Amino acid sequence: MKNLWIATELFYPEETSTSFILTKIANKLSGKYNVKVVCGDPVYDKHKKSENFTLNSNVFVHRIKGFGGNKNSLVSRSLRFILLSLSIFFYLWKNVKKGEKVFIVTNPAPLILLISILKRFKKIELIILVHDVFPENTIPAGIIKSEKSFIYKMLRSIFDKAYSNADQLITLGRDMQKVIETKIQRYNHKAKIEIIENWGDVQNIYPLSKQHAFKNDSSIQDKIIFQYAGNIGRVQGLLELLEIIKEVNNSKLAFYFVGEGAVKQKMIEYAEDNQLQNVYFDGAYSREDQLSVLNKADVAFVSLAPKMFGLGVPSKTYNILAAGKPILYIGEQNSEIDLLVKKENIGYSFQHFEHQQLLDFFNSFDEKSILDLELKKEKAREVAKEKFSESIILNKFYNII
Repeated sequence: MKNLWIATELFYPEETSTSFILTKIANKLSGKYNVKVVCGDPVYDKHKKSENFTLNSNVFVHRIKGFGGNKNSLVSRSLRFILLSLSIFFYLWKNVKKGEKVFIVTNPAPLILLISILKRFKKIELIILVHDVFPENTIPAGIIKSEKSFIYKMLRSIFDKAYSNADQLITLGRDMQKVIETKIQRYNHKAKIEIIENWGDVQNIYPLSKQHAFKNDSSIQDKIIFQYAGNIGRVQGLLELLEIIKEVNNSKLAFYFVGEGAVKQKMIEYAEDNQLQNVYFDGAYSREDQLSVLNKADVAFVSLAPKMFGLGVPSKTYNILAAGKPILYIGEQNSEIDLLVKKENIGYSFQHFEHQQLLDFFNSFDEKSILDLELKKEKAREVAKEKFSESIILNKFYNII
């Protein structure tokens, strides 16, 4: 079998979404290639927690030592990305042979540039799995303030060229495909662009009653619970969501935020300062806890900040569907999740500027809405099983790589 190299910041036993996805892909492709992974040391999840998350013994892993850091610190993460990318590049330069396949994910971003250089000199076949689109994603995150700035224009030009050097680009959705087509078109490069969505764990995540999920230990389980579970970061627009929740006047509803992230403390302070009695917070959870966590919701928030069109597709979406939970999506119109929710009738979709419409939606949520909710729950689980199961999605990777 031929060698397939996978280069990534995060890999097994990390349970974050990028690591989990790449580990599963590596396992699948090890039936077709000699899979060799070069990655960083574990940073966030140093020990395997989930029994159903394992690494095939025939997948070779080389770990780059010594690059930890605070994931909520921009300076620390940037330094880690640069140093780790350089170390991965030099390791591959030494070990990859002409004509071999190198499969990378777009995190860390500097690796995209370095592997495009490797392609030029080593004549490798380059496959890029696009999880994030850099530097476009720095604008909604507030890292770079303006698309007109010199540094943004310079980075955009450099990275557009690097993306165009790929032989194959895999995107997570229809909106992301459009963005990538725009990035590479000026170079007239005919890279093949495929859409392969993320998947839901339909075997281990399935619908449970809220009473079972809460184990009868919560005063909010009788409410209609709108839940956000995951990274409480800069590009989800959650602080803006709290400003709308502040105006909600419907005693049937509760808003439940589960996880950790860069803006969580600000959200807690906002809720306390404004005495938001219908807002609750909980801490980080493991992948193994998702069954109980997701089943505490009646409706699950999936949100992306303004200007995030085509720059990311939240992987959490597919496990939410596996749990049979409708989605309340807040983001750009015609983005992948917006299209999915509307086409499959599995939830509700609003744009960020539709403050009054979203407020009216919350305030008018009544018994009739609850009946509609039950229909959407059944549909959500059905869609997860029929279109976004792990086996269906991994087979797509197996067939095109």
